[in-house]
Amino acid sequence: MKKELLIASALVGSVGLAGVAEAASMSFGGHQRVGVAGSDSNATDAAVKASSLESHLAVSVSETTDSGIKISSGFTLINEGVSAVNASGLTLTFTDGSKLDLIKAGNASGSHDIAPPSGGGELGIAYTSANSAPGGIDFVGSADEVGFEYHSAADAFGVTGLKFGISAAFNEEATTAASGAFDTGYGVGVTYVTTAGDTSVTVGAGYAAADYIGTSLTKDEAGGHIGVSAVTGDLTVAVAYGSGDTVRTTTNVVQKDSEATEFGVKYVSGDLTFNVGYLQSSTVDETYGTAGTGIKDE
Repeated sequence: MKKELLIASALVGSVGLAGVAEAASMSFGGHQRVGVAGSDSNATDAAVKASSLESHLAVSVSETTDSGIKISSGFTLINEGVSAVNASGLTLTFTDGSKLDLIKAGNASGSHDIAPPSGGGELGIAYTSANSAPGGIDFVGSADEVGFEYHSAADAFGVTGLKFGISAAFNEEATTAASGAFDTGYGVGVTYVTTAGDTSVTVGAGYAAADYIGTSLTKDEAGGHIGVSAVTGDLTVAVAYGSGDTVRTTTNVVQKDSEATEFGVKYVSGDLTFNVGYLQSSTVDETYGTAGTGIKDE
């Protein structure tokens, strides 16, 4: 609060008014509302169900001069109903250390992927692909904001270094059969950390699947990933692999058969960090409903 008062005081003092006290009073007020809203009507494809996140946060600043005149102002940081707000969902944290994300939850498969080191900044790997070759191993894992993700506590089931997660998402209101729409999906993931001498070894794996509404689809989404990372002092080495089928519904609906391999090394020497990264990926885009007709892009 001290920093807030000093800032407010400097703000009021900057207008050049005589007789203003050294510190202004500042207060915050607002709310965060998290829920699920759904509606249905007789219109075609009119059923919807989605998360409802509304935030409001306002700041008030006031001061009374030595002569008794009160000067006040304020501003709104976040206003209810602004879609650009990156509001969180709802998370329950239990006494054993486990957590349950409700509404705007993630996918447990992606939460347990191994991310090998790669070049940073200007050295980052950049690529272009006409048919969406993936940029990492965790490309399988569709979900919407109506669902949950459970994160286990550390040392799950009494196994030292073991953590797991389970997630599911529900969009059974989806009715857009002509162009494909996410319906329901789930994900599972596991991470295990152990030591081998002076080396810390982390193994991560996950699997996800989803159903899509689409009478012409010949397959739905399903796939997984696995990776291992080893850290010895200032040296990190990691490798990971992912493979599976996905459905792209944003533009030119296609079925995708993809895979990706990542490898990376990081070494820290004082204030310098050296990264080496390698990524190879490929996708076969298949015309909606006609499996086996695509051309591989790498």
